[in-house]
Amino acid sequence: MQEPMPDTLTQAGLGTLAAAVRRRLKHVVGARLVPYGLTIQQSWVMLVLLEHGPSSLHPLAQQTWMDDPTASRVVKALVGRGLLRTQPDPRHGRRILINLTPEALPMAQELQQIVAGIRASLVQGLSPDQQAVLREGLLVMIANLDELSTDPASAAS
Repeated sequence: MQEPMPDTLTQAGLGTLAAAVRRRLKHVVGARLVPYGLTIQQSWVMLVLLEHGPSSLHPLAQQTWMDDPTASRVVKALVGRGLLRTQPDPRHGRRILINLTPEALPMAQELQQIVAGIRASLVQGLSPDQQAVLREGLLVMIANLDELSTDPASAAS
């Protein structure tokens, strides 16, 4: 069911184009993170904490589209580097809150600026209406794939 490789991207199907955007975005973001010694997942965790404040592990994992074990490993690595700290949640006896350390704040703010620039460049040349149509189409594609992954009978049709 794999889409044949097109001669050019202008002839590519939507699945191939979505994959090409993902690969290029990962490459661009990854290259920008090299000076910080961070993975994309680590930077994403730092940005979510910068933008939303302290979080326990499960909501942080959900906000960064990771499963809990992966998020736990990412957090542990960032704690080890002194970029995150963990502390008991005063409102919940067994929950741990994760937050940026004061030393990590300038780095997180720099990352926020880098991401803002990439996001702006990504949609450069697309009108707000085109962006809205693209967003709507991508959301439909995601919902279609979610349905396929949860309903094996859908895959046959």
